[in-house]
Amino acid sequence: MKIKVWTDSNNRLLNWANADENRPVGPSNEGFEVIEVDDAVGLYENHASIVDGKVVPDAGYDPDDDRPKPEASPEQQMIATLTLEVAQLKAAKSSD
Repeated sequence: MKIKVWTDSNNRLLNWANADENRPVGPSNEGFEVIEVDDAVGLYENHASIVDGKVVPDAGYDPDDDRPKPEASPEQQMIATLTLEVAQLKAAKSSD
């Protein structure tokens, strides 16, 4: 598949988008380059480079690390605390 890539002066991937399959591969006069890739794997904006028309993801970069981790709401925290307290009370009562 062909994609359009926008890079900075160090060939770092800033943005990408699908390209018309009829477009020629190479630089355009529109500010992007068209490259051909097998799939969209490794197209991590700000975490990859374009080298000789190929995508080179940063070594050791894990996109899952950049995803925000969900935090429990105050209600969920209260339910968890109450559940623990009830379990502790039941455990204490059963050991009597």
